[in-house]
Amino acid sequence: MAKQAFPGVQTGGIMPKLIGAAVTFAVLVLIVKHPAESAVWVKGAFELFIALVNGMAQFFQGLMA
Repeated sequence: MAKQAFPGVQTGGIMPKLIGAAVTFAVLVLIVKHPAESAVWVKGAFELFIALVNGMAQFFQGLMA
């Protein structure tokens, strides 16, 4: 018998696929209708990611010092 992470909760099925498809479609529509805003959002997300990586690097450097 396969173990379940939470008893009574089934994973998989059609619903996660539909949600993923809807999110993907919404992102594509957003990119096509508002390319300038989409580029600004992606740039902001990338800058946030870089800031997080730099912060983690400083934290670990502080631990090593």
